[in-house]
Amino acid sequence: MAAGEAAIQAIYPDARNPFAHPTLLNDEGLDAWTVREVWLMADANPNHWVDVTAHLDTKFAALDAHASQTAHMDDMRGMITQWMKLGAETARANGMDVPADAAVEAFRVVSTG
Repeated sequence: MAAGEAAIQAIYPDARNPFAHPTLLNDEGLDAWTVREVWLMADANPNHWVDVTAHLDTKFAALDAHASQTAHMDDMRGMITQWMKLGAETARANGMDVPADAAVEAFRVVSTG
């Protein structure tokens, strides 16, 4: 939770504020930048869906490569597959045309305006 909160706070308002991190401006030459939107996963009210069916094997291979972070999880693939099935169901319920066996990730996209 703390990592997610820190990431959001770094995006808004800090990323657009040149005075928030002067070393990035002065030492690194990086200008302030406005992040247009943030995509949040596992939100109770998603408003955007992405069909990732064609990339599912790559996603699982990437997760498998992070064994120190995922090896303790029982049936990680089953859990993620279930999430993606639920994503497909909510996508269809919201008008997205995806097959019944699609793997869909659901997001809450928030504009930082």
